[in-house]
Amino acid sequence: MDGSRRGALIVGIMLSVFTVAFQSIGLATALPTMMNHFDAAHLYPWAFTTMVSGMLLATILTGRIADLRGPAPPMYLGFALFAVGLVLGWQAPSVWVVLLARLVQGLGAGALNLTLSVVVAHGFPPRDRPRAMALVSFCWLLPAFVGPPFAAWLTHYSWRLVFASMIPLVVVALLITLPGVRHVQTRFEQGEDEVPPVAVWPTAAVTLAPSLILLAGQGLGVWSVVCAVAGVLVLGWGLLRILAPAARGFGPGVPSVVLSRAIQAGSFFAAETILLVTLQDLRGYTTFQVGWALTVGSIGWTIGSWLQSQSWMRIDRDTYVTLGAAFSTTGIAGLAAFAWIDQLPIYFALGAWIFAGIGMGLTMPSSSVAVMSLSSRYEQGRNQSSMQVAESVGNSVVTALAGGIYTALLAVPPQRLSYAAALTATLVVAACAIVISRRIGRIPNELLEPAQG
Repeated sequence: MDGSRRGALIVGIMLSVFTVAFQSIGLATALPTMMNHFDAAHLYPWAFTTMVSGMLLATILTGRIADLRGPAPPMYLGFALFAVGLVLGWQAPSVWVVLLARLVQGLGAGALNLTLSVVVAHGFPPRDRPRAMALVSFCWLLPAFVGPPFAAWLTHYSWRLVFASMIPLVVVALLITLPGVRHVQTRFEQGEDEVPPVAVWPTAAVTLAPSLILLAGQGLGVWSVVCAVAGVLVLGWGLLRILAPAARGFGPGVPSVVLSRAIQAGSFFAAETILLVTLQDLRGYTTFQVGWALTVGSIGWTIGSWLQSQSWMRIDRDTYVTLGAAFSTTGIAGLAAFAWIDQLPIYFALGAWIFAGIGMGLTMPSSSVAVMSLSSRYEQGRNQSSMQVAESVGNSVVTALAGGIYTALLAVPPQRLSYAAALTATLVVAACAIVISRRIGRIPNELLEPAQG
């Protein structure tokens, strides 16, 4: 693919990511208000778990499809599902339809995220991939500035408008992305290795396990224990049968990249979920002020993503992942302190969230590029899928854990206990990502290698 085609393709990819990011950031800002509208604050964590479960299911399915049929079919499906989720949310008559809308949105977002990574792997040479992934991460910055105030303004009139306003943008993103993806699709060749079929029961197990873990926090007595144990066992059984062989276990290389990213991302997004409700319900800040938490996190994310794409940063890919985990853990520690100590101002929490965002910006592109480097041309779909499956599992499981703690302690005095305990739990999980990242082994930074051809 020549330079002009790559340029058009990256523009389409960036707009697609922008669309998902705009909706995700804006809707996260409006979710506390939305759940209070339905008098369903106790179901707040489910609004995140259902979307992440949908992303998980779509990632498992579309990874196989992308290796068999190329990236175009799952991309088309992703756009369609994401649009349907927006319509459902816009017209939702009850909180249960809102949760269904989040599930369908997750299916669409998961298909798009996986497809776009595969498109980068097939459409760009190794030396250009870090910059391409940095541009993709950059697409979270503008929505972070515009999304929260825009969503807060719309929510003032109706939270339904946060769903409805994004439908035209989805259509435009699809139309601009089509030409580049079609070109990649025409050049797609299936590898000689047989792509295994989707394992139905393990897929169902991995998708439902986070919901069982979250259900354990709903105050069901002995059934809470049963749900928690069943969730963990089902998750472990399913993962062993879902992940590609190259991504399983705790060894160096792809397995440790996948596991450390899953744990770091899970702790970050779980902390974000609790941070939003902490600011609005515990500290009494407005929807606009709550949105700034997402803005500063995305600023940090973009800074970290930009840093990892610079050739003057003489750092190997595995070191980027470790540094990212350390930054995120430091930021989440600040959030936990903010929840425990009433005297700490909002600026302290926002500063901590910038640190956490920098960590994600360092890790997310670097881990994607690392898996690309460690995978053959015909393993890209399976290995990228495995990493995103693990990430989705991390997001949903840690969010379910934090949400379960939050829900279980919501009525227990003092008021800050449920929020602070949930954030402390995410801090413990985040620290584990640092330890696991040290097992990756050296992965050279391709920006420091001589250009090929």
